[in-house]
Amino acid sequence: MTQTVPNNTQTSNTTAMNGISGEKNGKLLKGMVVGAVVGGALAMLDKTTRKRVSSRTSNVKDSTMGMVAKVRENPSGVMNDWQDRLKTASTVLKDAITDAQSLYEKVNDDVIDQVNQVKEDSSEIIATTKEAGEELKNIGGKVREAGEEVTGDTTSSVNSSQTSTSSTATYDNSNNIHPTNRTSSVPGQVGS
Repeated sequence: MTQTVPNNTQTSNTTAMNGISGEKNGKLLKGMVVGAVVGGALAMLDKTTRKRVSSRTSNVKDSTMGMVAKVRENPSGVMNDWQDRLKTASTVLKDAITDAQSLYEKVNDDVIDQVNQVKEDSSEIIATTKEAGEELKNIGGKVREAGEEVTGDTTSSVNSSQTSTSSTATYDNSNNIHPTNRTSSVPGQVGS
């Protein structure tokens, strides 16, 4: 014979947890209220604070009493006045929203188009710079070739005479060879 046992442990655990969290929330709320009361009482110890609070309280009381008197005298007039104020406020708010939308559209049209134009221009500038760099490399290669042509014809005779004079120059200091008689590593330039 088997008996079914109801599964109430989960329900009782949830109820217990809710009771604990409810107690914590109750303690928190009580602590906040007590803290506010104590803080308010401490603030009232200052004479200027007391004067400000009493003057503001009397101003609020007077305005509230004035409003109550107006409502008692002419409730429909007050209601119409509030409706007119709300309509005016909603009209002003609609105008502000329309202005904000037009500003947003203007920013999208003008600024974003300008940003896109700057992007395109910068891309073109980069492409032009790359092309100019490649052309400079080609020009440099042609200059190097021209330098080799110029130095290639005369280098064989200059190199043979320099090798013989440089070997004597190292051993014999009586031959003062000017430094410009040496070949340079830069094409088209003589001396170092």
